[in-house]
Amino acid sequence: MYALVQDTKSRFRLPEDASIPLIMIGPGTGLVPFRGFLQERAVLKAQGKAVGKSLLFFGCRNPEQDYIYEDELQAFADQGVTKLSVAFSRLDGKKTYVQDKIKQDREKVWQLIEQGAIIYICGDASKMAPDVHKAFATIYQDKTGRSEQEANQWLDELTAENRYLVDVWGI
Repeated sequence: MYALVQDTKSRFRLPEDASIPLIMIGPGTGLVPFRGFLQERAVLKAQGKAVGKSLLFFGCRNPEQDYIYEDELQAFADQGVTKLSVAFSRLDGKKTYVQDKIKQDREKVWQLIEQGAIIYICGDASKMAPDVHKAFATIYQDKTGRSEQEANQWLDELTAENRYLVDVWGI
């Protein structure tokens, strides 16, 4: 069963070592802290410093109405600061959410996790956070052949190591 672990603001920040990979999940306004993270990493990269790989999973209803900071996010992707994966939940009658994109990109996600990535989740506590938790558990099960219980234990361990950080609202 999913246990909501709400992160304190003091831990929800970039690691001191910019070479550590990041996986960021932020639908809607949950994008806000990641925009800052990417701005920081873009500056470091422009200064010639080593910056770890990152994946940003952003979700919104459709590209015309609420794809906030689209140009800036695309620029970060074009500069190689992050790989961008956008989920549109109200496009052409098909609902795609960030957890769907995480599962689609499971190879890239798993690769970064194995490289020590920190996973950040920011947004809705009621549906998104538990569904993202399940997506990571599923990837772990698929990659290791372990049980659901072991997958949840693994996520608990990542949380204890400050590698699975959650800042959510709207319970």
